[in-house]
Amino acid sequence: MARRITKEEKEERIKSLVAAILAEEEAEGLEARQETIDDIEGAMIRIGDAVAREVGVQKLARHTGGASGPHPCPHCGRAGVYLKTCPRELISSRGKVPLADAKYYCPKCRRNFFPSDEPVGD
Repeated sequence: MARRITKEEKEERIKSLVAAILAEEEAEGLEARQETIDDIEGAMIRIGDAVAREVGVQKLARHTGGASGPHPCPHCGRAGVYLKTCPRELISSRGKVPLADAKYYCPKCRRNFFPSDEPVGD
């Protein structure tokens, strides 16, 4: 069983990631020498939004990725037939989040459905 990381370890990982991103931007000449507080806030928002979108991509992939077994039709409950994986986009408050979503077909209802359209969790 994997060890849980502590809050302090998470914070250190975040600090390291942000330091690396800022160093890359500075090397690319994206960071101005005479930054204003608005410039700094803009960087906070830009990096925060990018991290939030990536969290969304990775978490959504757990719920939408490929043919992970039979899925019941939301209308009749019978097992659907996997058709293909379709690119979709979730519009979040942090921007667009791309996802790959499994598409199924119910022969009885003659309808397509996406299991991800159903509620996640219990």
